[in-house]
Amino acid sequence: MPDRRLRIARFVSLAASTCIALSSGTNYVYSAYAPQLATRLHLTATESNLIGTFGNLGMYLSGIPSGILVDSKGPRLPVLIGAAALLIGYYPMYLAMESGKGSTSIFVLCFFSALTGAGSCSAFGGAMKAAALNFPQNRGTATALPLAAFGLSAFFFSFISSWLFPGNTSDFLLVLCLATSSIVFTSFFFLRVIPVPGAYSTIPSRDMPENNRLHRTKSSEGRHSSVMNSYVEPGTSTISRDTIIAVANSDPMPDEGSSFLTKSSSSGGSEEDQVDAESNCGQVVGNSDVHHGHHIDIRGWALTRKTEFWLLFCLLGLLTGTGLMTINNIGHSVQALWAKFAPDKHPDYVQGQQSMHVSILSLFSFSGRILSGVSSDILYRKYGLQRLWLIVASASIFSLAQLYALAVENPNRLWLVSSLSGLGYGVLFGVYPTIISEEFGLHGLSQNWGTMTVSAVISGQIFNLFYGRVYDDHSVITPEGSRECNLGLECYRNSYWITLGAVLLGLVTALGAIQRHRRLSGYASISTHSA
Repeated sequence: MPDRRLRIARFVSLAASTCIALSSGTNYVYSAYAPQLATRLHLTATESNLIGTFGNLGMYLSGIPSGILVDSKGPRLPVLIGAAALLIGYYPMYLAMESGKGSTSIFVLCFFSALTGAGSCSAFGGAMKAAALNFPQNRGTATALPLAAFGLSAFFFSFISSWLFPGNTSDFLLVLCLATSSIVFTSFFFLRVIPVPGAYSTIPSRDMPENNRLHRTKSSEGRHSSVMNSYVEPGTSTISRDTIIAVANSDPMPDEGSSFLTKSSSSGGSEEDQVDAESNCGQVVGNSDVHHGHHIDIRGWALTRKTEFWLLFCLLGLLTGTGLMTINNIGHSVQALWAKFAPDKHPDYVQGQQSMHVSILSLFSFSGRILSGVSSDILYRKYGLQRLWLIVASASIFSLAQLYALAVENPNRLWLVSSLSGLGYGVLFGVYPTIISEEFGLHGLSQNWGTMTVSAVISGQIFNLFYGRVYDDHSVITPEGSRECNLGLECYRNSYWITLGAVLLGLVTALGAIQRHRRLSGYASISTHSA
């Protein structure tokens, strides 16, 4: 296939990845219909939060098995599984909303909510892996598009529903059921992992050792070339199986694969530096793997032996849990503030305000992901700055959001909380997968990212349930059997003291990781000069 057709195919696949991601972020739209679902089924705020928490559990706990599936079978099968899980998960929730109180138990709702999360995770994991592998030299920018679409998902579906079915929560759930699964299923046919044109030199299979290791370059070759990240999914490549080794032209800029805790080595490595690396048929280990022998492909239990893993794991948990608490509960916050500020407001107006704040969260998350993904490449390549500085920025934005959440009593100013929370969440997720791929290798990215997001399960569950308990403690049961809180900010204020502490701890952790990098870089520099 000519280079131009390969290039077009890669961009078509990137568009498919973006569409899949757009349909995979609907767990974050839960707060747009959670209060109405709770009212319809007579649920407490804690039970409502439990359903949302199980959606998050499904998304993050399925990260490891779906990641292993993506890394071993390629991105297409997990996308197909994701489409089916979204359809099966949302439909019973729609039926429950239609039938009302007593039609479905809380445990069944939690199960199907978890299924929607698992489907989102599976489809999104495949989309992200395809985007990263199709553009190995610009992973930060390429993955920023599906990451941003994932953040925009809540706004997209909330807007579609409010436009077509204003005030109708049942039809909203039906839209989520049919639209998400249909978009993912249709995009599946356009998703491919395409070899990078102009980056291959054919090496006949008879020249390859039986163990299928990468070709060891001579010292002179190592000074002028590097091995490029490339992945050929079984059944999708147009390159023959004999074409295994990718040799890219030298890049004067820092390589994309260098670790945020270790400096990128020079392209002029010796033969000893060009280490052998295991490679599956059609899968070539990237330049980060070649330059950092101890970071070739770290996954599974090997992660737990790395200090960097625990730093990143704890940091992600602290910040993600903070963001998820606001994302899942902004609807309850809207109801509480309006109930005190203007109790005569029509329920449809309040529901419209809920959708507006979900849209604000989504739009700012989208903006943060685009800004973070693109700027991380610029900061890293042009200025040599660590991508982790963007995590410091995210923690700072989150800190400001928590302070506003503790102070805002006028619901007309609640947009300050939702916008800053969405922006901080977007900046966090716009750069984190790239950091993980650089630190532990691209080829285990999906399962490593799934392992990393287990931290979000822990912190997200703690913060969400704490919000629900605080809200329930200030609520009263109406004659109709539903719960409501008319105390405004006091309904949930105490929960934000916890998240403020978590964010400040995350900020200290991020700064500590940066300082650790500088110290290790100094040791590496001294060792290099001594050698």
